[in-house]
Amino acid sequence: AVVSTQSTGGGKTSHLIAAAISNHQVKLCDMKSGSDTHTLRGHTAAVNDVIWSNRNAYALISAGRDGKIIMWDIRRSNAAVHYYDQFNGNSEKAHCGSVTSLTQTEGGLFLLSSGQDEQVRCWDMTNGENTFTNFGSAAYPDVKSVGAAVSFNSCYPGLLYLPHGSDVSVFDILSGQHITDLSGHFGRINAVCFNTAIPQLYSCSSDCTILLWEPPGPGKSDEVDDGSSSTKTPYQDSWSDSDND
Repeated sequence: AVVSTQSTGGGKTSHLIAAAISNHQVKLCDMKSGSDTHTLRGHTAAVNDVIWSNRNAYALISAGRDGKIIMWDIRRSNAAVHYYDQFNGNSEKAHCGSVTSLTQTEGGLFLLSSGQDEQVRCWDMTNGENTFTNFGSAAYPDVKSVGAAVSFNSCYPGLLYLPHGSDVSVFDILSGQHITDLSGHFGRINAVCFNTAIPQLYSCSSDCTILLWEPPGPGKSDEVDDGSSSTKTPYQDSWSDSDND
C-alpha cells in the first residue's frame, strides 16, 4: 500500500513522484511514462513519509516505522547517502520508535522530525547532524504518520506546526519554545499545510472538517494594552480559526 506521495517542485526531476510504501520501500514513478524508475531499499519497516529536499533537486528524505530517516541521492546506484542519527554517531536511528512526521524550512537549512518517542528533532541539513534543540515532550505518542508544516516567509526563523491529538502545537524552530496550541477540531488532526503565498495554515481532522487558521489583522495588534492581558513574545501571534474572527 502507498502511505504517502510527494512530487518535486520543479527542475530536472519535476516529472518524478516519490511514494512511501508499506513494504519498506520508496518508489519513484515517472509521470510521463507512468512506470516505476527507482526502488529505494534501506528501511526495515513501513515507510511513513517522504519529502524532496529543498536544497538539492536530486535528494530525497524518507522516514519509517523503524525509527530511521534516510537521505537518498537518486543519481547513485547505492542511493542511501546518509542515515540521521539522534546521537550524531553510527546507530542509524533518528527516533526510538516510529518516525511520524517530516518537514523542512523553505531553504532546506533545517529538517524537522517527530516520533513515537514523543520527541521533536531539528536536523542541520548542511552536515546531517542533530542540533539537540529541546522541544520538550512535544510529539504525540502514536505510530501513525501526521503531516507537519513550517511557516514560510511570515516570520523569522520560522514556526513548526505539529498535530498533537485534536490540537496543533506551534513551536519556535531555533529555540524549541512552545508558543501556543491551536484548538478547534474535535478529532485527531491528520495533517497541516502552510500556504506559502499568504500567511494561512490549513488543518484536516478525523472529525471530517478542514479549518483555516490565520493571524490577527492589524487592528488587533494595534490595540492599546490596558494591563488586563498577559504580555506575549514576538512569536505569540494568537492564531485563530477563521470562524471565530
